[in-house]
Order: sequence, then C-alpha cells, then structure tokens
Amino acid sequence: MKLNHLGYAARDLRTAVDGFLSLGYQKVHDDIKHHVPKNMFVQRVRLGDLVVEIMQPADPSKPSFVGAALDATTEPVVLHHLCYDVDDIHKTVEQLLATGEYSVHEEITNGVFQKNLICFLRHRYLGLIEFFEWPKE
Repeated sequence: MKLNHLGYAARDLRTAVDGFLSLGYQKVHDDIKHHVPKNMFVQRVRLGDLVVEIMQPADPSKPSFVGAALDATTEPVVLHHLCYDVDDIHKTVEQLLATGEYSVHEEITNGVFQKNLICFLRHRYLGLIEFFEWPKE
C-alpha cells in the first residue's frame, strides 16, 4: 500500500485551500470539483508527493459525505480520511474485513473523477480509510 492522499473536511473550502497554498502547496486542478452524489465540493493540492484533498459540503441543508465530521467539531478543518493505493481492491477489502478491525463504510464503486475503483472502510481505532485501485491498462 502507498499513501494516495489525506482527506480533510473544511467549513470554508477556499480558506482551507489558501492555507495550504501559503505553506507551499500547489493546486492539482484549477477548478473546484462538485461531487454531486456526495453533496460536496472538492479541491486537491500537492506538496511534493503529498496530496491533500479538501472537501466542503455543497449544500449544508442536505446530508453530505463530510457533514458528520464537521458536525462533531468546532474546528474549521478536520482530518476526514486517509487514502491508500492498492493493487487489488477486492483482495485488500476481503483481507482487512477478515481481521475484524474494519467495517464497510462505502462499498467498492467506480471513482467519480477517474476511471478507478474506490471504497471506504472504517477501522475501529484509526477511523475512515479509503482504498483506491488505479485502472489496469
């Protein structure tokens, strides 16, 4: 496994992005992405090999993928999840679930922004972890 990105939930996406930019990060994409199924806006920034994904609820009056994390704190930004690249997402999920340490948060699905597979598991002590399988060529 290799770290793909850190996912942060933010109350104000632009302010959070500006904070990362002031630390020397650069935008991965210029435009803010609207992830409609998860009711959130997304912007990615990078510093060397480290990628940070910053997410904000698109419509605060509706459930959002990141809403619960923000509801649980008064902080403006909170670490939401870690994401790891894996070679075989089905095998990885099967092995991790067998340990009894993980539960399924979101089943394996196609990624929205790339032709990849993703899923989210919740580790009983570590929290939310995303697994990401790049497309096979």
